[in-house]
Amino acid sequence: MKKIKVGIITLSLPRERVDLASKFHSDAVSSLKARNLDIYSHDELIFETSECIKKAQEFKEKGVCAILLLLGTWVNSPSVIDTIREVQIPFAIWAEDNPASFSLTAGGIVHGSLDELGLEHKFFYGSTSSTSLLDEIIEYIKACSIMNNLNNQRLCVVGGRVPGMYTTMADIIQIKKVFGIEIEHVDSLQVYLEAVNAPVLEIEKLKKDLLPQFGKIEPNEQIIDKSIRLYFALKKVLTDKGYKVAAVKCMDEMINNYSSFCLANSLLNDEGFTISCEGDIYGAISMQILKEASGSISLFGDINHLDYQEKILRIVNCGSMPSIMSGNRKEVDLACQYDYLSKAGGATTVFSVKDSPVTAARLFRVRGELGMLVFNGNSVKQPKERFKESRERWPQAFIKLECSTDNLIQHFRSNHMHVCFGRYLNIIKEFCRLKAIDCVLP
Repeated sequence: MKKIKVGIITLSLPRERVDLASKFHSDAVSSLKARNLDIYSHDELIFETSECIKKAQEFKEKGVCAILLLLGTWVNSPSVIDTIREVQIPFAIWAEDNPASFSLTAGGIVHGSLDELGLEHKFFYGSTSSTSLLDEIIEYIKACSIMNNLNNQRLCVVGGRVPGMYTTMADIIQIKKVFGIEIEHVDSLQVYLEAVNAPVLEIEKLKKDLLPQFGKIEPNEQIIDKSIRLYFALKKVLTDKGYKVAAVKCMDEMINNYSSFCLANSLLNDEGFTISCEGDIYGAISMQILKEASGSISLFGDINHLDYQEKILRIVNCGSMPSIMSGNRKEVDLACQYDYLSKAGGATTVFSVKDSPVTAARLFRVRGELGMLVFNGNSVKQPKERFKESRERWPQAFIKLECSTDNLIQHFRSNHMHVCFGRYLNIIKEFCRLKAIDCVLP
């Protein structure tokens, strides 16, 4: 995983205990490097505002996602204030818990001044050896990294809007303003043409490489062929145009006239693309946020059932969940899409998501304002015999919840939910704070 770039600038005054400031600086750099961060720092302490601005601008140009301003001693508040005003990048101030340095004294006036001026920042206080503090700093930095990585991202809507699904559509101006994401469009016809005209030898090679990796294969040769062609076509269109994130409309044109996108979406999600179904823009962004937080894949699915007694949320999807979330592709079967859903048919994946701690999240909008539902839990692998309770031909995730089920129900504002492996609630909470998004933690 690529290291996150972070800048560190340590401020002091020549008359103060510069020896303590220098030690704070070197200890902080060492501690954060030990957390696998790519640190950009300077050899000398910074005393002048102009030098602080110059160094911050230099770090920004080198691609850091955030800058930590260490208050090594008492400092001149304008050095911090003018730097934050001048250089548009996330800043945090860090005061050390050393009474000899008067670092916290500086922290009080700087933090208060920034708040009074309405300048966004994060305030940290504590030792460079404090595990809990370093955890908080890492969470902040990762949230800044998510923000940085989403900026100027291009999200491709393939095929347009699914009728009736209001909560999948977004205001493209709001998305651009809040996240910096550009929403663009590709017609389904382009994907269809790429699919039907795909080279036979390439499709045969894909089938030869991919199919032995799965378990039982129910669909006939024609259905498999069209499903693999859609995978080839969608990947080619996205790759040729430089997209890594897409919201794909499957119903009604493709699913009724050629093939469902289920297997294509699943395979592309496996490969590191972020693909939501049913043209869900909020879904694709939610998945990408989870992916950025975890450094791995995330899933798209429907909230199917909540068992109050067992505190288990069942998430079911018509086939596009990443197959590698099973833990073993040989345990993933390929089945035929249900006739009631698809006149043309298509291959679907059938598996249970493996046992793991998970984070679930869903972006939503209420009266024009964005919010994010986030909660932790544990996915619990279940036998496929249980799938008949819902849909036996579709992949499913069973999430043992670590939150109030009553509160959770009130914050389901979509038919869709998204999950990644690992616990990243605090990172997403910090990301929401940075973006002024209401973070709902049931």
